[in-house]
This record gives sequence, structure tokens and C-alpha cells, in this order.
Amino acid sequence: MTAGPYDLLIDMSACALDQAKLDRHVAKLLKYCGFADVVDRLSVVLPPSLKLQPRPEWPGVLRSSADGAGLFDLAVEEATVRRRALLVVIGPLLPSNEVLLHLWRAVHSDPLLGVAQPRFADARTDGIFPFPYSGEVPSHGLTSKRALAELPEIAITAELLSSCLLLRREVVAALGPSGPFRSLPGALALGLCRARRKGYRNVVSNRAVVVLPADPSEEAQRLVYPKLESADMTTLLDMYPDHARAGAEIERRASRRLEQLLAAAHPPALQSRRLLLDFRGMSAIHNGTSQVMLGLLDGLSSVEHPSWEVVVQSQSEAARFHGLAERYPGLVHAHGDIAGAYAAALMPNQPWALETVAQLHRHALVNIFNILDTIAWDVLYAVDLRVEETWRFIAAHADGLAYISSFSRQRFQPRFPVKPCVQERVIHLSLDGNDHSDPAVGAQAPLDHVLLFGNDYDHKDLVPTLQVLSDAFPLQKFMVLGAASCALPRVEYVPSGQVSGDEVHRLIATAQAVVFPSHYEGFGLPVVESLAYGRSVLVRKSALWDEIAAHSCLPGRMIEFDDTVSLVEGLGRVLAGLPVSELSCATALADGVRPPNWHSYALDLLDFVEECLHRTDIARWTEREHTLTWMKL
Repeated sequence: MTAGPYDLLIDMSACALDQAKLDRHVAKLLKYCGFADVVDRLSVVLPPSLKLQPRPEWPGVLRSSADGAGLFDLAVEEATVRRRALLVVIGPLLPSNEVLLHLWRAVHSDPLLGVAQPRFADARTDGIFPFPYSGEVPSHGLTSKRALAELPEIAITAELLSSCLLLRREVVAALGPSGPFRSLPGALALGLCRARRKGYRNVVSNRAVVVLPADPSEEAQRLVYPKLESADMTTLLDMYPDHARAGAEIERRASRRLEQLLAAAHPPALQSRRLLLDFRGMSAIHNGTSQVMLGLLDGLSSVEHPSWEVVVQSQSEAARFHGLAERYPGLVHAHGDIAGAYAAALMPNQPWALETVAQLHRHALVNIFNILDTIAWDVLYAVDLRVEETWRFIAAHADGLAYISSFSRQRFQPRFPVKPCVQERVIHLSLDGNDHSDPAVGAQAPLDHVLLFGNDYDHKDLVPTLQVLSDAFPLQKFMVLGAASCALPRVEYVPSGQVSGDEVHRLIATAQAVVFPSHYEGFGLPVVESLAYGRSVLVRKSALWDEIAAHSCLPGRMIEFDDTVSLVEGLGRVLAGLPVSELSCATALADGVRPPNWHSYALDLLDFVEECLHRTDIARWTEREHTLTWMKL
């Protein structure tokens, strides 16, 4: 398609130009922009006291006046009679013929698209200006051209006054007089409002880009999307109050947020992309979730990630408790509400509410969740009803789901069917003994206690197991980490959560044996730590322990039990030094391949983030946006 006939109207009234600069600008429009070959009507709104003479090298009709609204009405009248479109340019812009071709194609892609406009680039940075917000154009957050290329070719909006507009012939003919307005922007804004009320929408071509002049004396923001004078805006709203709805529609457009996120995913050269680590699920206690998060930070601190600026978003109380800023000075630490735009967000634990998912969606182009386990949903009593809808949502709308074990993946998928478009990967936590043991602690002489791990949740089965073992071994001392005290002899209780990692390691390293009676786990870091210290660990039979053993080569022994008889027999044989049947280790490791550690865990997660970012699907992002909006989130 080639551009059809159109007339050209330029408003230079607000430009600080002398006569020579004005003449040069008109010459550039006609010669270098190519309008001399396609336009035979040129109207120019002049700055005060300047004049424009006919140009002998151009045979077309030249009109000029300082009366912006009057000249606009005249240009509209002549274009209507001649059945032509009208290109309106406000300020010292030099749109090319190529831009006009894109605009022509955009406005004629639908018979009810009446006005087309391009995007605008900053000559100094080549960044694309965002759409106006609350009547103001922000001075930051420009979209890169690389990001612009990922947006749909056109965007259909309500009326939007900009410094370059192509009005199709049918709209020109329907505009009518400018009435009470004296300026061209006022008259044009009235015309755009009338066109929309007749059913003609505005279309923005994301493939047409006009570069603003690099003259530092000009305010680039004002050039892009001119603001009406206060009196003109009041007049327009008095005539058509629904114009306020047009502004509100522009502000709530989904593509506004998408542009910000695409800009974060494709930052300017030499600027790193930003990765948000959502650690708001970390509590000011020692537990399995905090261990996973700290392990990830240990791994990230040991690898170079020059393409990422990593921001750790956490609660200030938890950050102080775990000393995040002191332990990881190379990372950026943030607290409170999430701010800014990110290329990707990674939540090291599964979310518990849709509000959390919506927050990450608003601030990051790619959302990835690390599934630890599905215990809370399965046991039912531990969480409220929001968990089910949240996990079903991420199974359908997340960009990526990572799992800390195949066992967790096999539990999650049948409960919350994952759509094929969601990327999935099992990324094991560290199974390297060096990450889970302290040589100084390991050198301590064994003591006389058997250590039990758990907490008060029923699936941990801690108190019933303790009762069985206390009855079966009446002379044995037991140390219990995680249960409330109960009246049993030779049992010492250690409250969980506030006990330091060093003390837990000491209890493990000096134990005669470790019992981990849980019915249901996602990984079982206490088991891994116990194996790292060479302990014999009794675990309830589960496919998880086969997986952990197969991917590790730790010095301890994993011994399974499946009822009280096999539990008592297994512990008795360990305490007596008799042979036991233990799980085979390292069967899933190829020759020469080391088990995963925190370093490789971090690298694999970063690689997964890169993969999800590479597979970004704008249509899926838009679907997620619309779904969350429909849910009022």
C-alpha cells in the first residue's frame, strides 16, 4: 500500500525561531522529508511577527497565519473539498515519508480508525517516550526501540493529542468548525473528541518513529504530547465531559505497563537487566524456607552475573534477623513495597495469595515461582482457601515453575495441571556435603543422644514417633528439635526457629543417629545435613529419598522404615553397630559429575530465568493482565 493524497498543516507558533530558522525548517520538510513530491497544500501556523514567502522551487499552495484555529479550519475545509487526508505536525518535527507510510497503513487497516499517530524518540538516547500519564509525560522510563519492536504493530486508543497526527479523509470531512478555540492544539483536540464520538478511534503505529530534534532549548516532553492550556481544557470538558474518560482510558491501558516491563527486559547498552528476588516469604526464624533462600544467595554471591542487577526484596525484620545486607553486600537490598520495573521476578517459594502474584506481574515482565512442596494444600488445615486458586492460577499463567525435586513436581502437576506454555524445570537444592557441614563441628566427638527432627504439624509425626522410640529404648537419650515439650523421660526438647544454624549442626554432628519421621517432604534439608556429617538417618519410605540418594554421594547412610516395627528395628541395629539396608547413592550421577551445590543451583536458576525471558510471549502476558484485571487485582 502507498500513501494516498493528503495536505500538510504545521504549527510552529510556540517555537522560538527567527525568520532564517523558520525558512530552513520549511525547506527541510519539503526537500529532505520528501513532502515536496507528495503535498501540494502546505499551511503553517507562524510564530508572532514572522512571515513565510512562497518557495519558487515548490509549485504548491502555501498558506501561513498566526491564527492557529483559523488556519486549522481553513485547512480542514480545503482538504474536505479536495477529498484529502490531513497531516498535522505541531512543533519542529521532521517526520519522514516512511513514517507517513506506516501511519497511512495503520489508519486504513480498519474503516473506523480515524486518526493515526507515530511514536516519538529522544534524539539523545534513542529511547521512546511513553504515553502521557495524568496529563504529564514522565521524564524517565523511556522505552527502548528493541522493546518497541516486541509490541503489536498498532494500538487502538481513545483520542490522544500528539505532535504528529494523520487524519483520514472521512474524519476531516466530519470535524466541523473549531468554535471557541483560538489555538491549533485546542481546535485539534476538539476535532479528535468529535471524531471519537462519531465512532472513529485513534490508532498508534508502533513501527512509525519520529525522532525529536536534539535542540536542548526545546522541552522534549512538551513536544511529544502537547498539553492544552487550562482554559482550553475547561472549555473542552464543558462541551464534552466524556473527554475525561478518554484520558482515563489512556492511563489504564495494559500496554503502558507492558512497555515499562519490556524496557526493563531490554535496557540500554551497558545497563544491566534487573532481577527481583521476592524474599518477602522469609521470616525472622530459622526454617526450611529460609535455608533455601540463604542457599540461593550464597550461590548468587559466588557467581558472576554481569547481565543482571539482583534486587533482594525482603521484610526488614527478616533481613535484620538473617543479616542479609552484611552477608551479601554485593546484592541490592530493598524493603517495603516493590518499586520499579524488572525484567524478571523469581519467588524462591510458592505464593500463598493471588495478591502476591499480581504484585509481581505489575513489576516484572517474567514471573517465575519455585515450588517447594504441596503439603499445605494436601493437609488442608494449614492454609486458607486462597492457596488453591493461587496455585491454579500460576499453573496456568506463570512464565516458569521451578521445582526443588522431581518428587515435588510429581505432586504439583496432577493437583494443579500445568499448561504446556508454562516452562518447567526441576532444579535440585544443594546436595554437596561442603555446603551443609562445618569441618570444625564435624570433628567433635559423638555424644549419647539420638536426634529427632520435626515440628508440630501432623505430617511430621514427631510426637507419636518419639513415644514409640522412648518406649522401645527406655535407656536411650533423645534430643528433639521442633516439638513442644511432653512428659517423657530422657527426652530433651530444643525449640525450632530461634536455634542458630551452628547449634543445629552441633546437635547433628554429635548424634548417634538421626530420625526424620515425616510422612511428606519436598526435599528434606535436615536429612541432607545429617548425611553430610556422616550420620545414619532413618527416614520414612518415600520416592523422595530415592531421588535424594540417587543425586548425592554424602558420607552418611539413609535407612528407610515404613512402620513402627521397621523403625525400631532399624534404630536398634544402628545403635548396636549391626548391618543395615541403606539406599544406594549417586546412581543418577554420570561419571565425573559432582552433585549440585549452591553455586550450580544459582546458575541453573539464572539459566531458567534466561530461558523464560527468551520465550516471553506478549499474548500470554496480556492474557494474564486481563485475567488479573477481571479479578480486580
